[in-house]
Amino acid sequence: MNFIDNAIKSIYCNNGINEVLSIYKGKFCLYCEETIKCSGELFYKMGENSSINFQAKIYKLDCLTLDFESIKFSNASLEIPGYKIMDVEVEYIKNGEIFGFINDITIKSKDNLVDYIQFDIINMDKIPGKLVNHEDKVYAGRIEFSILDYTVIIDKSFGYNKNLQSDLVSKSGSVITHSGVIYKKNGKSFKTKKIDEIIQRISVALSFSCGRYVSIPNSYGYKDSINVFRAWYKMYSSDYKFVYKWTSTISNYHNFEKYFSLICKKMEDSYYYQAILNILDWYIEAINGNNLANNIISIQTALEMLSYIVLVETEAVFSAKEFDSHPASHNIRTLLNICSINTSLTQVPEFSSDIINNFSDGVDVITYYRNSVVHPSKRKVNIIFEFEEMWNIILLGINYIELIILYLINYKGEYTNRFKDFSFGDVDLVPWL
Repeated sequence: MNFIDNAIKSIYCNNGINEVLSIYKGKFCLYCEETIKCSGELFYKMGENSSINFQAKIYKLDCLTLDFESIKFSNASLEIPGYKIMDVEVEYIKNGEIFGFINDITIKSKDNLVDYIQFDIINMDKIPGKLVNHEDKVYAGRIEFSILDYTVIIDKSFGYNKNLQSDLVSKSGSVITHSGVIYKKNGKSFKTKKIDEIIQRISVALSFSCGRYVSIPNSYGYKDSINVFRAWYKMYSSDYKFVYKWTSTISNYHNFEKYFSLICKKMEDSYYYQAILNILDWYIEAINGNNLANNIISIQTALEMLSYIVLVETEAVFSAKEFDSHPASHNIRTLLNICSINTSLTQVPEFSSDIINNFSDGVDVITYYRNSVVHPSKRKVNIIFEFEEMWNIILLGINYIELIILYLINYKGEYTNRFKDFSFGDVDLVPWL
């Protein structure tokens, strides 16, 4: 397998920022109350509202109807070579051309036996990695980890440099930044039946490490160097922007490899997969949201759910009945203590003396802020937070969420402490070591 020695190269490596990814060009059939034969293109639109669209010229109807606008397109489907029939929505017909989009979350060919799967990643952060060959050059950009009986390799695209990253930020754009492969550790061929699940788990792991939704648009399976399987996925996706998160200053790529392997292993259990997926939504809302009130509600919700997962389901500290009998603040504080996470307010230099003197710890101030949003009172307002104070309370809650998830997956490595003035390479070890 050539990718062992050389960088993995996407078939879309020449595509620019926000440029659509062509899935298929040629003839296809649209089935509705009539059979419409078309010639056109099926393509993937990147961005926060990613979609799979089609545009084609109509060249034949299986009837003599010339009034296209009279045709009913309810329950329409589309068939292209190499893919299963897909459910579609027709937007409009104009001048003999038809436009629409695919309703299915995933479009794919039949499952098949493959030697390896290759996939692309949109808007992943530049992270350190081991050396990899690209033509006559060598660059640092590869990470490698395990999922079940599979090995996953992810390579940074050779052209993903500071200039491209700057363009992505300025345009809030989307582009393929990395490509990866999945293959069996024993080198044997395998069926593609479980690939969709593995792709989803890798996307979730990437999103938590980047602090925004990182999507995987496609996967291609190869047998004896021939493409025998293909799939495209509509996933949550975020336009590129810098987010300061728990990985921001990590320079040792072994930490990333360790993290990806652990979180993907944890998500093999459907309970933890769904739980982490839900928490990811609240985490990304809190770290990226413009509405501070909504952010603190997301944080409290995530912390309460994490408390139940760890204290009841994972470590059986409380029964479900005992857990429900406690105030949320008690459960969250118990969880943070178990994880050895610092709850003192003095770790946040920007907190005023009013906050430090009026609240016992981080859980206390987060709960107060959340309750002031959810249960506003005209009669009793004890403390009015300034904008900077509200933002730092949110950062404190984000820090708790990040560390608890790392504890949940049994991560034992480095992380970025957002309350210290660190530069790249300056890290802390997780507190439970």
